[in-house]
Amino acid sequence: MQVFKAFFRILYKNKASLLMYIVIYLALAVTVGNVLEENSKTEFSGVSLDIGLENKDKGSLGDGLEEYLGSQNQILGVPEKKEDLQDAMYYEELDYVLVIPEDFTEKFQAGEQEGLLEGTVVPGSSSAYLVEQEMVSFLRTLAMYLKAGYGERDAVARTLKDMERKAEVQFLEEGDSQGKPTGFYYFQYIPYVFLIMMILGVGGCMKAFQNKDLAARNKCSSMSFLSQNLQIFLGCAVYMVIVYAAFLGMACLNVGDYMLSLRGALNAANAFVFGICSLSVAWFAVQFAQSSAMLTILSNVFGLGFSFLGGVFVSVDMMGESARNMAKFVPSYWYVVANEEIQKVGAFAEGEKVYQAFGMVLMFSLAFFSAGLLVNRMKVKSK
Repeated sequence: MQVFKAFFRILYKNKASLLMYIVIYLALAVTVGNVLEENSKTEFSGVSLDIGLENKDKGSLGDGLEEYLGSQNQILGVPEKKEDLQDAMYYEELDYVLVIPEDFTEKFQAGEQEGLLEGTVVPGSSSAYLVEQEMVSFLRTLAMYLKAGYGERDAVARTLKDMERKAEVQFLEEGDSQGKPTGFYYFQYIPYVFLIMMILGVGGCMKAFQNKDLAARNKCSSMSFLSQNLQIFLGCAVYMVIVYAAFLGMACLNVGDYMLSLRGALNAANAFVFGICSLSVAWFAVQFAQSSAMLTILSNVFGLGFSFLGGVFVSVDMMGESARNMAKFVPSYWYVVANEEIQKVGAFAEGEKVYQAFGMVLMFSLAFFSAGLLVNRMKVKSK
C-alpha cells in the first residue's frame, strides 16, 4: 500500500490550506445560521421607541395620551436647553419629542384637532411616522367617544381599553415564512467547502502522481498499473469520507439535537451524496490543471461558481428566470433543493422530492467522472 500511504503524505503537506477552509466554513455557517435563525422568527412584535414627552395639559386628555404612548414606548424627559435637545436627537437618544400644550383638552373637545400636536423628529427618520400613527389611532378613537357624549375620564378609559387590543398577524405562506433551524444553515454552505477541499486535496495528490518523472518511475516498478490506480482511488474515497465525517462531527457538536432528528439524518445523507459528486468534480477539474496555481483557480471557479449559481449563497428565488434555468445544470442547485425540501418532510415516506434531488446529484457525479475519464484518455493518446 505504498501508493496509498504516499497519497496521505502529500495530503498532510497541504493540511494548512485545507484546515483554513474548515475554519472559514465554520465561521460562516455558525455565524450566518444564528443570525438568520433569529431574524426569521415568525413571531411579530411592535417597535418600542424612546420618546421625549412634556405634558403641560391641564385636563385629563393629555394624561390619557401620555399613558397610551407610555404603554407602547419608553417615555423620557425633554431636555430644557435647546442644545441638549439637539444633541439628544443627533445621537439618537430620543426618537421623537412631543410637547402637549396647556389647552390641549379644551381645544380637542372643541373640535380643534388639526395641528394641535406637533412633534420634533430627525429629518428622514421613520420614527415620526410610527409615533404619529399611534397618536392618530388614539385620538380618533378618543374623539369618537367624546362625540358620543362620554365625559373626559370615561372617554379616556374606554379609549385605552380599546387600544389594548392587538391585531393578530398571520403569514400568507406559512411554509416559506417559518424560521428554519440552525441545522439548515449549517448544511446550506457545504457544497462550497466540499468542492474546494476535494479539488485542492484530491487534485494536489493526483497532480503529484501525474508528475512526468514520478509517473515514469512508477511504470518501471513491480507494482501493476491497476494496483497503483486502485490505491489512488481508495485514497480519494477515504479522504472524502474523512472530510465528510469531520463535518458531520462538527455538526453534532453545533446542532446535536437537530442531527438526532429525521431532518438531520436526511441532511447527513444529502451531504454524503454531494461529497461523492465533489470527488467526481475534483477528478474532472484535475485534468485541466497544469500547476498548483491553476488548481487553486479551478477550485475557486467550481466552488464559487457552483455556489452562487446553484443557490448556496444567493437564494434561487432572487434570481431571474434565465438564471434559475441555468442553475438546474449544476449539482449544487439540486443539493439546495434537497436541503429546502428536507425542512418540509415529516417522515421518510414523504421525501420523494428529496430522493429525486439525491438522484440528480448522483447523475452529475457520473457525468463529471465520465467526462474526466474522457479527457484523461484523450491526454494519454496525445502523448
